[in-house]
Amino acid sequence: MGFTAQECPTCDTGGIAEYRCSDCADLQLYCAECTVRHHSRNPLHRLAMWVKTHFCRADLKKLGVRIQLGHPTGERCPNPKRAFNDDFVILDITGVHHVGLDYCDCPQKVHLPHQLMRARLFPATVTNPKTAATYHLMEHFHLLRTQSKISAYEFYQGIARQTDNVSPEDPADRYPAFLRMSRAWSHLKMLKRGGRGHDPSGASGTSPGECAVECPACPQPEKNLPADWKNAPKAKSWLYRLFVGLDANFRLKRKKVSNSTVDPGLNKGYAYFVEETAYKAFLHEFDTKLPPEKNTCHNHDAVKLANIKKVRETDASGVATVECTRHDMKRPCSVGDLQYGERYVNMDYLYFSSLEHHSMPEIVTSYDIACQWSRNLSTRHDIYNAPFDCSHHRINFLIPKFHLPAHQSSCQYDYSFNNTPGVGRTDGEAVERGWAAVNPFATSTKEMGPGHRRDVLDDVFGAYNWGKVRQLAPTLLKKVKTAVDKHVTHQQAFDDFTQVLPAESVQLWTTMVEKWEDDPEHNPNPFAATEPTVTMAAVRRALAEEEAALLHKLTNLPIYRHLTDGHFTRRRLRADVKKLGDHSTDNQRATVLERANALRRKLEAWFKIQQVYIPGAENLRTIQLKKADIQNPAAFNLPLLLPSAISSTLELATSLRDIEWRLRHAQAHDALSDLRKHLRMRSHLYQFKDRFVRGQHANTRARSVIDNVQHKVDEDADRYRRARAALLSLSCTLGKTGWEETLKVLGERDVRGMTAGTEEEEQEQQSEGNRTLSWIWRSTPIVGPEDAHNPDLQEGLRIEWCKSRARANRWDEEVDLLREEMRRVVRYHSWKARQWLDNADARPTLAANAREGLSAYAHRQAEIRTTMRSVCAHGWRYVDALISIGEAELSGEDPPSSITESDISA
Repeated sequence: MGFTAQECPTCDTGGIAEYRCSDCADLQLYCAECTVRHHSRNPLHRLAMWVKTHFCRADLKKLGVRIQLGHPTGERCPNPKRAFNDDFVILDITGVHHVGLDYCDCPQKVHLPHQLMRARLFPATVTNPKTAATYHLMEHFHLLRTQSKISAYEFYQGIARQTDNVSPEDPADRYPAFLRMSRAWSHLKMLKRGGRGHDPSGASGTSPGECAVECPACPQPEKNLPADWKNAPKAKSWLYRLFVGLDANFRLKRKKVSNSTVDPGLNKGYAYFVEETAYKAFLHEFDTKLPPEKNTCHNHDAVKLANIKKVRETDASGVATVECTRHDMKRPCSVGDLQYGERYVNMDYLYFSSLEHHSMPEIVTSYDIACQWSRNLSTRHDIYNAPFDCSHHRINFLIPKFHLPAHQSSCQYDYSFNNTPGVGRTDGEAVERGWAAVNPFATSTKEMGPGHRRDVLDDVFGAYNWGKVRQLAPTLLKKVKTAVDKHVTHQQAFDDFTQVLPAESVQLWTTMVEKWEDDPEHNPNPFAATEPTVTMAAVRRALAEEEAALLHKLTNLPIYRHLTDGHFTRRRLRADVKKLGDHSTDNQRATVLERANALRRKLEAWFKIQQVYIPGAENLRTIQLKKADIQNPAAFNLPLLLPSAISSTLELATSLRDIEWRLRHAQAHDALSDLRKHLRMRSHLYQFKDRFVRGQHANTRARSVIDNVQHKVDEDADRYRRARAALLSLSCTLGKTGWEETLKVLGERDVRGMTAGTEEEEQEQQSEGNRTLSWIWRSTPIVGPEDAHNPDLQEGLRIEWCKSRARANRWDEEVDLLREEMRRVVRYHSWKARQWLDNADARPTLAANAREGLSAYAHRQAEIRTTMRSVCAHGWRYVDALISIGEAELSGEDPPSSITESDISA
């Protein structure tokens, strides 16, 4: 069904309605004259014209719509002049448009680029522009590129196809012009947001790194630190440490396309990339002057790439950076290209360049090869004669937590975030997380010229930093909630663990670890373990001796003196019967049968004695067997009917229940002691196997020994559970209470060594700082007189105690550090708002309209910072109360009543 010709609804002359706008909300058809009148302010809309049977594309320019650039005063020019043979191209979200453009040609006219920009059209060149793009388009692409990683080519092809999706060739290819405009737009936006328009020196007076988006939570003197921060006592000075991390990304490579002469960068060290000329001159001067350094740790990829891998087909093999590891933000003048991997000369320059901006007396530096890179850093610094003076700074070098296990054991002790005081829960892996957001740009940037690529990545890093700044309020709030909860959990676990250890050992270890924390270079590391002294042969001998002692005990002691020994014998016999297969030998079957006969004789003797003390026991046993429908039960299936298994309605002397209670209580503690001993033995075996066992035959034998120990662990756990079940039954009758606090329910997740976390912790958190100690190591004393001279046990307890202490301290530090960072963020936003207001009228010599624009922009930026400060202050209003609740829980006091749980959740 088609349209019929009709008159225009708004026309007095009776024009034919045949035009409809595809971008207006109004779907009504209008005549040509009314369409022109309606689109005098929307000259870039797309028209559709009805031609008898269908709609086809129409052009506003052909209907007479023109764009008039006005006077500097904003009035319509009485003397307009057509631009460039009346063929001007404007790029817009709606497509590529050929428009009729009239510019002002009066005596008071301004340059055409200025006229275009006052009309919110961004010119492609500054002299005689023939192409421009709407501000709407430039803002849209600028945001879309940083968020969706779209390239300029893909974006331009999108708007070109939106213009004409039929013709195979674009009659007006403005892609090169769009590249220039997008690059200039990003650069000018960076200068504008950096406040360079408010500085009388302008863009040419921009200092290195001045246009970078700073981290409000990092310590910055004169901006967000208290006036007396330099005089802070040692117990508080660690709060003003600067945390930085180094890393390289070899995905952000650049092919040998163009050069710096043809394609120089617009951002000459103004943001994140270092100034290229000085950087290349430094590399050229010192690349061959550094002495070769030997590898002192494992052969890491970063060092191998630096020494042997030559990437000849690329001009830049990757990008290296130094960034804030607490908040994952790129630092000013801290990014540079790499040529042959992570050479020390590259990383040193970027490190010292970064520390020239907002440096602090104490610096925590993390790097995945810090154990090698930091060893001779001061010597290389003297060779460079770098402006940054390391002698006045205390630098602590550490290795990120995820990378640490790949290093040798000595590095794992000396460069660990978990063991180092004053670092909170920093993991040092923020640099790696930052690369994940930047890597999608590698496809487009590898084909760019050197200057264009640096400008684009500077823009990307700025957008990434700003996104982090915007999210500081919820991010830090979530972290502090977690930190308070974890601190309470790990502090309580540490206190419980300390209580079951000898006081003299705790005092000795406390002194040892405090000395190491004060001076790690001249004191032994309490976290370091010696080589494992337990061997496979020693464990096999210990297991054999345990078996012999148990058999001797069961053979020589009367059964009525040890009521619970029958349980163990029956379980062993049941297990051995299950092992008999169809191909078992006669000797194996005879041995098991003889043991079953011996057990039945002992049980029959026990049943006769039991009938004397517990009348009716035999009848109860018969009833139970009938209910279970067991005919000719095996010896290990006969119910023993100990007091804990007999109903309270049956006549039974209280003294018998009390005897079993005492035996079961001792049995439970013995089972826990054996369980801990076998778990320690298993841990030693795993260490020994990983370090010394090689080859299939040796690994098979080692695995067999470990399986035997694991079998012991399972038996100990089962013995404890049976003893506890009996205690639970007896406690109801005897009125025993309080024992459950020590002898807790033993779940599968509780049966683990001191150094192992739960399955959930291993899968989800996967970190030392989140690991909790199983209650079996915290409920009863784990060191008896027989263990006083056991060096393996003493060392294992010392290391685990130090780790438990470190976990509690790191979470405590994290709470304090987060609270300090929140204070810095609020103060930084206040300082930034004042800075914008102070610069609002910094250029009084400009024209009135320019001064008005500068003032409006400065007040708008100040309002943004004030709003962000208010959002942070409001979101964090209950943080102090939340921390007080955690402290009250640790001290056993009542929490503050001025705050509710719903307030904290909100």
